[in-house]
Amino acid sequence: MLFCIVFCHEMGHAIAAQKLGWRIKKIELLPFGGVAETEEYGNRPHREEVIVILAGPLQHVFLIGLSFLALSLFPFWSQADHELFIYHNLTILLFNLLPVLPLDGGRLAQVAYTSIRPFREAQQISLLTSLAVLVIVMTLTAMYFPLHLQWWMIIFFLAIANFLEWKQQPYGYQRFLLERKRFEPDVEAKVQSVPANLKLSAAIKQLYKGKPTLYRVIESGQFLEEKDLLRYWFYDDHFHETDRGGQELHIGDIIDNRPVL
Repeated sequence: MLFCIVFCHEMGHAIAAQKLGWRIKKIELLPFGGVAETEEYGNRPHREEVIVILAGPLQHVFLIGLSFLALSLFPFWSQADHELFIYHNLTILLFNLLPVLPLDGGRLAQVAYTSIRPFREAQQISLLTSLAVLVIVMTLTAMYFPLHLQWWMIIFFLAIANFLEWKQQPYGYQRFLLERKRFEPDVEAKVQSVPANLKLSAAIKQLYKGKPTLYRVIESGQFLEEKDLLRYWFYDDHFHETDRGGQELHIGDIIDNRPVL
């Protein structure tokens, strides 16, 4: 029964992602849950991400409704089966909505953070939120269910997943920047006022998901597009080789060497 419920949950994610043209990497079904992995790295619209994330939990609503229908139509589906099925669905649904990565609630929190903060900062905040909630869950489990083996297995899995998330965040951030080269949204650019002595890496970290960034240099009033910074970051040497002894480029250096708006 649990396997079927988890399978329907993950297929909800997969079907929604496929319909939206996402690249699905793999779907894993584990004894206590599942994971649907895609090869999208932060440049999909917020609306699409929310649809894909919620497509999993919505399957439980459908399954619960199906159970009520089966209870009234099929004699083999007993009241005990129905109650157990409802219990499993509600448990998985509520657990998945916890703001812990890689659960659906954790992904929703990440989408919310990326809508109001720069992508790199949102990555870090969502991981900190996830770890904080996981510590609370561990504490409550130790207090009220210290011998519940399945709970500890799930917590162990989530702890490992958060550790891997922490290790992989820099790579996910670089993938976000790489895919940003093809980013051509039809929305108004967000203007960021930055000092001329701001390092290139710090300026790049101010990119928002879903909207282009236009950098205004405070001292000169000149503007740089994000593509100018990304060009330096990926294609040109963003470190001085001689005049500063290998120090990183600043915004002012790019202004001096690149055409501006």
